[in-house]
Amino acid sequence: MDVAKGELLVYQTDDGQVKIDVRLEDETIWLTQQHKSTHVARQALQALVYQVAAAVIGLLAWCCWGVLWLLMLIASIGSGATADPPAAVWVGLALMIIPAGIMGLTVLYGLWGAVRSLNGHDFKYAIIGNWLETL
Repeated sequence: MDVAKGELLVYQTDDGQVKIDVRLEDETIWLTQQHKSTHVARQALQALVYQVAAAVIGLLAWCCWGVLWLLMLIASIGSGATADPPAAVWVGLALMIIPAGIMGLTVLYGLWGAVRSLNGHDFKYAIIGNWLETL
């Protein structure tokens, strides 16, 4: 093997799935992989499913909050009009913390998974990771 001419060993794994071509230019080694890594594909699929699920759960949380708030507002307005806002307005505003908290937690959990994966650790999202392995 003559490294000065850029000749390097090209090999395959025992199962023959991954083929790596190596090129040497100006003391820099460039690696090209023909098949994408199954690890990267699994992490990307988990991230995609997690993001869709988080968006749906967040949307459902906001819809539930909106319906509950409207029902409380309608019930309090029907009891009589006063100069002050009905108590349902304040209760509804206080309950906004629930859907906002759900969305915030899903974003933080997704970021944690991204950082773990970026650092080379295998990360499985709760429920989603196990479910995708059964498919």
